[in-house]
Amino acid sequence: MARSGFVAFLLLASVVATLSVRVRWKDPAGETLDYLADCATKLADDCGEDIFFNIFTKQRKITPACCKKLVSMGKQCHESMVGFIILSPSFSKNASITVPRSKKVWKKCVLLAKEAPTLP
Repeated sequence: MARSGFVAFLLLASVVATLSVRVRWKDPAGETLDYLADCATKLADDCGEDIFFNIFTKQRKITPACCKKLVSMGKQCHESMVGFIILSPSFSKNASITVPRSKKVWKKCVLLAKEAPTLP
């Protein structure tokens, strides 16, 4: 895994670890923290970090190749990860901005993924 992908994974892992101590969390579909960790590993390399920063800070662009990874990960993974991250006090105050932004990223990625080259 590339350094920045690893950083994004560590960021998610730290949020998961912090919140799991405070909350016995399950999303509406019943996914566990293991499910979220599995989702995070599907966005290895720079893609996880690019998607995270695009949704939560608008400081990164997402390439068609990263969009293809996001779409192949699945909408449920995407929504579950975003939903879990916004449980953190650091991100919950901006949920009304980030949730619509995450939906916009998903829709954009569905379109961009069609343009992306086939992944190995």
